[in-house]
Amino acid sequence: MNWPRVIAATPPAAIILRAATKQLTVCITYLIALAVASWVSNHLETVPQSSAIFLPAGIKLAFVIILPTRYWPMIWFASRLYAAYQGSFHTQQWHLNLFHGVWQEAIYFAIIFAFKQSRWPPTIKDSKGVLSLILLASIATASKWFLFASSFEFTTWLKGKQLLQYQLNMTLGDLTGSLFIAPFIILCASSCQRAVNLQGGLKLTLAVIVFTLLVLSMYLLRPDIYPLLRLASLLPIIWFSYHFGITGAIFAAAGANGLIILEASISHDATNTYISQLFILTNAATSLLLGAAAAELRHNNNMLTTTNLELRTLLAKNQQLAIKMVNVQESERKHLSQELHDELGQNLTAFKTDLAVLASMTDQQAADIIAALKQNANGMYDSVYHLMHYLRPRELDEVGLARALSSGQLKSLMYKEKIQYTTHLCLNKDLSEDHQIAIYRICQEAVTNCIKHSSASELVINLNSSSDHITLLIQDNGHAVTKTSHSGGYGLAFIDERAMALGGQCTFSNEQGFTITVTFPILTDEQVR
Repeated sequence: MNWPRVIAATPPAAIILRAATKQLTVCITYLIALAVASWVSNHLETVPQSSAIFLPAGIKLAFVIILPTRYWPMIWFASRLYAAYQGSFHTQQWHLNLFHGVWQEAIYFAIIFAFKQSRWPPTIKDSKGVLSLILLASIATASKWFLFASSFEFTTWLKGKQLLQYQLNMTLGDLTGSLFIAPFIILCASSCQRAVNLQGGLKLTLAVIVFTLLVLSMYLLRPDIYPLLRLASLLPIIWFSYHFGITGAIFAAAGANGLIILEASISHDATNTYISQLFILTNAATSLLLGAAAAELRHNNNMLTTTNLELRTLLAKNQQLAIKMVNVQESERKHLSQELHDELGQNLTAFKTDLAVLASMTDQQAADIIAALKQNANGMYDSVYHLMHYLRPRELDEVGLARALSSGQLKSLMYKEKIQYTTHLCLNKDLSEDHQIAIYRICQEAVTNCIKHSSASELVINLNSSSDHITLLIQDNGHAVTKTSHSGGYGLAFIDERAMALGGQCTFSNEQGFTITVTFPILTDEQVR
């Protein structure tokens, strides 16, 4: 009996409570991050109410990029709440205005929403995402200080070039803080959402700690070399990008820029802070671009390695298939050759014998006809014999490869065509049956091409074997057999296929006649497996 399944529904109150808890957690976390970032930025003011490295801008940008749109109203509320908290220190009264700068906030969120919904959303995963992040930070900060400048108090006492300079200073301050802290927060958030390589993370953390301690010790021992250390801050970013990708680049930039900010907060020198701002901007942008490029390069290399392995596996399978096809072909040829020898060959021999007996018993006129029949029978016998040899060289099974090449049927064919035939064989080890058949077939095809197409007077075969490869060199003094020749092209293709079937390589040369060079690898048992 099938009982109906009862699915327990979550009470609406529990759903509301869970959502409210998440919203409250986001609000508290965002307020704490703003408070810490504001405290650091207040120690980096170059002029009153103007921070060269405004970290809260980066905190806000990172939170809006990371969190879904349902949390954006809470971020806007927390921003106004923190603004009221800061305003209480100047006016000595608490005033929370939720609609102050509402159009500015609306445009800010609209810009980020448009980027997140575009083809290249701001991320740290690839180069396009990094460029989108840098562009978003630039547009968001510029729109704040140029489109809505009238909502800030400084527009009442700054005019002309002073106003433009102040706007540029505030924009660069927000942009520096955004590029410094936002990528680091985005990286930490993405690491929490996916599995982290613990061993790689420990190596990276240890490397960052060692780098930070090294720079601090150098600064404490020689404070006068700080400008040189700041100038060289890009070098560790390049090293970390190469070894750890985008993660290492962002951590290295955070460490280097953190040390620069620490020194700037200690010195309280406006000129030094401005210079530090340029270095932080350069380090942040460079680390993002280099890290993304290194990560993409490593990903592409991994894909290429995987593809190469797949291609090698496919090539090995194709070679095994080619070997099986050649073996099947040779087996069929051997069977057909044996059938021709046993059936047609013996019948032709009996026919020739009968003709010889008949010739001794008849008159002269019949003897002439019988002689013609004998000549035709001899021609048929020779044709069948050559066909059997082509299908399966019996001498290869009877006397072996060396004697078959040096004094077998190939030499007889060349002798009949009055072509000088020479072999130089140096076999240091026994060859497999597959190699012997392939070498003999290649030599057989080369001899056929030499007779039919090259008009040569000499052909030389050199065969050498070592522990790891076999080299076959066939050279005549005739003209080249091109692949446009009627049967020569098929012969060269046959030679090439024979070589490839055993993992070898074949080359053809037209220098000083026509030369065929074939190289076979000799695989060990482990390589075969």
